[in-house]
Amino acid sequence: MRAYNLRRVALLAVASSVLLGAGAAEAGLKIYYIRHAEGGHNVKADWVYRKVPEDQWPAYVGNHEMFTPKGLVQQAAVAGKLKGLDIDFIATSTAWRSRNTILPFLKETDAKAEVWPELHELGADAQILSDDLPVPTTPILGAGDPVKVPAAEAAWFSLRKGGENEFKVPRRGHSPEAAKMTNAAARVIIQRVVDMIEERFAGTDSTILLSGHGSSGKAVLRMLTKEPLDGFPNIANTGIWMVEEQADGGFKPVMFNGFALENGKPSAASKHAAMDTNGDGKVTKAEYVGRHAAGFGRKDKDKDGALSEEEHNHSSFEDADVNQDKKLSPEEYASVFEEQFDKSHDKNGDGVCTLEEMKDK
Repeated sequence: MRAYNLRRVALLAVASSVLLGAGAAEAGLKIYYIRHAEGGHNVKADWVYRKVPEDQWPAYVGNHEMFTPKGLVQQAAVAGKLKGLDIDFIATSTAWRSRNTILPFLKETDAKAEVWPELHELGADAQILSDDLPVPTTPILGAGDPVKVPAAEAAWFSLRKGGENEFKVPRRGHSPEAAKMTNAAARVIIQRVVDMIEERFAGTDSTILLSGHGSSGKAVLRMLTKEPLDGFPNIANTGIWMVEEQADGGFKPVMFNGFALENGKPSAASKHAAMDTNGDGKVTKAEYVGRHAAGFGRKDKDKDGALSEEEHNHSSFEDADVNQDKKLSPEEYASVFEEQFDKSHDKNGDGVCTLEEMKDK
């Protein structure tokens, strides 16, 4: 019997038969990663896009320490997703949204999670695997603010020795060289995650669970698999990926967003799930644009309310810059994704993208 007295029933409620058929239940170390439930910060761009006056926003909009109504439903379903996993160890980001995504599961199973600052959200992309990154010269690991576990959660979360402080990534602007420095810092952080996993669990048949964020979750997956993840969508809120250790010590991706991979790539269902923010089986233009337009704030490095060509860093800049002022407003930025939706996803022009349309891509 494993730790926490959990019984192996199925891998996930949403995909158990698929995953068991994939032969993932017998081999070595398995690492599961769950992204937090939908927070208010995840939907702010959608409310802006729909031009709802800010004084009419619910309290959760823009708040990264509150779940949306959908996020609360997702949170309530997490325990059911995870109960089928025979988990030996759990680690979580320091963020409220990551801790509270798994907290009901911890309470229900009388389990405890270790807080890892290195699992907190960070900026990174496929460049994190590049051989052409500089070596950071300023302290990163443990150089940030002290980590505090609220007294009300102390029964379920413990600080890791050596993880008493957040990491710190200095702001470096938005030039190509700055992007290299950002990814270089991210590699230091995520390499620490990989090292800790390998030090504790490599070569065992353990099953571990990590609870974290979107960008950092893909960074961990990239560093474990050494793959750029071309064609992989965003990790959906409470979406789960899984990798399995191989005989040579490497890690093979098995699942993404709760669906088994197909020839090593996310299935159409996995990609559709990442875009279907309300879980009704359809992706509207508002859902698609709102989700993607949420990246505006992250790209707006100088916080001037517009994106320069360097900040946008995409070939769509010229067409999107309708007034030719060399900047993209939030509306112009959203238009990039409106066009993408119309041309690439809504095949029949009815305003929604179904799973069948996604399969036809």
